[in-house]
Amino acid sequence: MIADFVLRLVAGIALMWILMPRKDVADGFFRIQMLLMLGLSVLLVLSFQSAIDQRSPVFSPLSPAQAAALSDRARLLQQLAFAAAAAAYPGHVFWKLGRRIAGSICIAVIALTTLAALTITAVADRQGTAMWLQLFADFTSAGVLGATLTGMLLGHWYLTTPSMSLRPLVWFCRILLAAAVLRGIASTCVWLLVSGQSLQQLQWMWLLLRIGGAILAPAAASVMSLVILRHRNTQSTTGVLFACLILVFMGEMSAALLQQDIGIPL
Repeated sequence: MIADFVLRLVAGIALMWILMPRKDVADGFFRIQMLLMLGLSVLLVLSFQSAIDQRSPVFSPLSPAQAAALSDRARLLQQLAFAAAAAAYPGHVFWKLGRRIAGSICIAVIALTTLAALTITAVADRQGTAMWLQLFADFTSAGVLGATLTGMLLGHWYLTTPSMSLRPLVWFCRILLAAAVLRGIASTCVWLLVSGQSLQQLQWMWLLLRIGGAILAPAAASVMSLVILRHRNTQSTTGVLFACLILVFMGEMSAALLQQDIGIPL
């Protein structure tokens, strides 16, 4: 479950890097971001190694054939995570030296590997959910996580580079609102398709925390941040996004627990 959460997080960050207006952002921001990606990718590699060990035929309750198939998929995901880590380290060096083209190539490699891993996981883990809906749910989840974390860290960067254009931060607030709306649509579609699903009291609590933390909170935070940015107050905007990040993490972890229990990506 932790590996799935971290995978969505790194895929969301990489997706934001690809989409954001990078020319308006200082090189130092991406230099630090590459170190963040390096650490998260290494964590993914270790998490998938743990999954490989637990799914071995010796320790797994599954049949040897099932355990071997799961281990093969975990190895493939581990290789993709390692490729992302291998691209993040030279990416840090390139952005430190101001080599934006080479740094952008590293961003493209990281995005390709992490999004491919997210797609493989979504296709393999779906249980009674249409493939397009599972992909829609996972990618919108990654979008909310990536937009919130990267936008918050970008807001902190204005403390060191106050002359930087506000356009990227405004863009992140808007993309966060769009991601929250799309995530709400995905959850609604899943709920309508499985409306006969009965939930226990604890599962209802997870669902409410999921809706409030990862859908309503980022939508409200993005609107608040856009209003605050009219006054060019980046510190208050960063504070709002930081509070939102905590709620989003809680909401997405609740969604992961809910999917683990009932097998649908609410």
